Amino acid sequence: MSRPVVLASASPRRRELLAALLDDFGIDAADIAEDLEGDAVDCARQLAYAKAEAVARRYPAALVIGCDTVVFRGLRLYAKPADTAEAAAMLRELRGRPHQVVTAVAVIAPEGAAIDHEISTVVMADLPDAVLEAYAASGRTLDKAGGYAIQHEDVRPVARLEGCYCGVMGLPLWTLYRLLELFGCAPRPPDRAFERCAACPARPRSP
Repeated sequence: MSRPVVLASASPRRRELLAALLDDFGIDAADIAEDLEGDAVDCARQLAYAKAEAVARRYPAALVIGCDTVVFRGLRLYAKPADTAEAAAMLRELRGRPHQVVTAVAVIAPEGAAIDHEISTVVMADLPDAVLEAYAASGRTLDKAGGYAIQHEDVRPVARLEGCYCGVMGLPLWTLYRLLELFGCAPRPPDRAFERCAACPARPRSP
């Protein structure tokens, strides 16, 4: 497809994941306040669309991708921690317990828009106090919803995952793959880049 593709996010994780599908795309982060209130899925979908829409105004001929991730446990929604103390508090609340992670993806093109999401269940590892405190103090969790990242293998904050690994990272690749195909894009299947994607429950079933 010749039209430009723009990712409305400055996240290096999302950039890495999108590169599994496409060789060429631009980056232009949306300046949207990420206020969380109400239903977690609705919040993620509304924010993903708002980010895509804000950037699409600057690129009217492009295909723009917006994403948002919300961590939640029951009615409690977890945003990005404001500081290391809040990160530690989030980790204490979540450790050893199951919670959900929803990542929504919105695609806006000149001919229309589409949005979808993936919900995964994560069981947080029962991290010892010393490990938890050191992890929070490292500052690596400050830009992560819920105060952790599944890909931090040195800490291994996740004990069990039911769902899409890439979705917990911040961009469910099979979900985006389907959306891009709707707009005539020809993305690569993500399992060519990541072996884990071959067994992802979000992978489309063969006809």
